[in-house]
Order: sequence, then structure tokens, then C-alpha cells
Amino acid sequence: MKEDSLNMLGVIPQLEIGPIRLEANRVASTYALTQNGSTETMDLVYRFEEKVFDSEEPDSMNLGAMLTAQVALNYGLFCDKIVFHGLFDKADQQFLREMAANTAREIFVKKFLEPNPFIQGPAKDLSPVRKKSFLRAELLFPGSDTHPTTALPVQGKGGAVWGSDPSKHAILSSGGKDSLLSFGLLKEIGCEVHPIFINESGRHWFTALNAFRHFAIHVPQTSRVWTNSDRVFNWMLRQLPFVRQDFARIRSDGYPIRLWTVAVFLFGALPVLRKRGIGRILIGDEFDTTYRLSFKGITHYDGLYDQSRFFDDALTRYFCRKGWHVSQFSVI
Repeated sequence: MKEDSLNMLGVIPQLEIGPIRLEANRVASTYALTQNGSTETMDLVYRFEEKVFDSEEPDSMNLGAMLTAQVALNYGLFCDKIVFHGLFDKADQQFLREMAANTAREIFVKKFLEPNPFIQGPAKDLSPVRKKSFLRAELLFPGSDTHPTTALPVQGKGGAVWGSDPSKHAILSSGGKDSLLSFGLLKEIGCEVHPIFINESGRHWFTALNAFRHFAIHVPQTSRVWTNSDRVFNWMLRQLPFVRQDFARIRSDGYPIRLWTVAVFLFGALPVLRKRGIGRILIGDEFDTTYRLSFKGITHYDGLYDQSRFFDDALTRYFCRKGWHVSQFSVI
């Protein structure tokens, strides 16, 4: 199999994201997909229960752009170009390129080389290919100055640095046992803990609802962020001809395509961290997923990169480069 035969997965000439539309407690960004000579659009929305943005502030515009960019990183294997409109500095662009490349490789191995009940047609029979990068898409940032200090405030000079307090801890909460245990452990040792629930608009929220109702009554720091990211994911699946269009009826423990999911929730929590000056964010993942594997010469993270210590360390490094003074980790 020739290397360029992976081009059969390149079914989307261009995907454009943004520019964002920002309100004090809401951010929205249009995903515009050009395919077969026509363009379809759908809005990705996040809504907060408190005021977290200032529409006149570059830092807010930058954070909103990064927040709404995460969903797109699942499609670098299928697009020729992904265009991000908005304010993205060099650290942002480097992070998005690295994570898009990593996700493209993970999706190729886990969703196409391994059995996947959602895939149909010739894409079910792809053979392993060793490539330097599986990222087909060219990532473009036309709204960002090549010298980001002219577009964004200079870090450390009253701009991007957050006034974060390391004694404040946010828990990315789902109602599952891992995030509940993390919350309990921190409370037991006397930490200030802020449970942040990401409320997807679909069925996934049902698993978190009981926990959220309890926390909303008994834990004053509880916060909820609503998003329609699940609708955008499903909309994107309908644009991929190699995905069975009855995907909603197939019983499976995994998603049809996407593997960059935790970051979609994690970045949704960051505006709350910034508003409240929280210096630590915890994810209820377990370090037993922190390993590298090889599939016929292709190294990968078994589709669990965003539930590993590799992910926590990568995000902490990114936060440091941004001057946000936030650290990410797990305690279990």
C-alpha cells in the first residue's frame, strides 16, 4: 500500500472555525465545512452560569478561540485544510498542530486499523502505513499575527498571566467514580474544591445529572458549563461517507471516530478557572492508561492519550507557556 493511498480519507477540502462571537457568559463559533462544491455550517456553543468573558479583552478572545477550536482536532485526518479564525499566539498554534497530529495517528490506528463497527466501505480495509505524520490537514491561522505580542498582551506585563491560587482546586466532574473520588480525597485533606460539570446537550449528561444536583445544593463552588459539542460531533459524522449513517443505533463502548474528547470539556472549564483564580485542575483519570503501544510499527497511545499522564503533562506545559500558572494532574 502506497503512503498516499491514505488520501481516500481526505473527503473534506476545507473546514473553517470562527471567528468567535463572545458574550459575558457565552461563546459561539461557526464550523463551516466545504465539501462537494457546497458549504454547510453549524455553531459550536458554550454557555456559563457566571460572567467569564469580556468581549473587548484580547485575552478573552484568545481563550474563547482556543476553547472552540478543540472539536476540530478530531478531523485532521480527513481535511485538506483546517482554518482557524481568531487570535492564536505561537504557543496556541504549536499546541493545536501537535495535538492534531497526535490525534490523527490515534484515530488511524484505533478507528481504521482495528475493528470498528461504525466504518463501512473500502475504509474498513486500510492497511498499516508508517508515516512521519498522519495529519493530512494544513492548519492555517489567518487572523493571527506572526508576531503574537502585537495581537495579544505580553505575558507577564499585565496581559495573559492569570492570578491563579494553587490552593484552589477544580475537578473536571462527570458524576463518575473517578471524579467523585478525587473530590472526596481533596475535601478530606481540607482543600478548597470547585466541581465543574460540563453539560453536554445529549444523553451523556444523564450520567452526571444526579451528582450535579447534589453538588449544586451542598457545594457552593459547583459550576456547570453547557455545550452542544455532542451535536457538532454528530453533524461532522454525517459528512464522512465511510461512517455508517445509522451510527446512533449501534451499541458500542466507543465513539465512531473522535478521540480528542477530554480537551473539549477541559477547555470549557478554563474560563471558570480564570474567573475564580483557580491554580489547579484535576481530571479523574488513572495512570494505568499511561503507556505507549505499537501496531505493526506505528507507535500510539491506545486511544487513551487524553486520559494519561502524558496528556496532563502536555497541558501543564502549555499552560506554563501561556503564563496561566495552572497545573493539571490526577490524584488516583
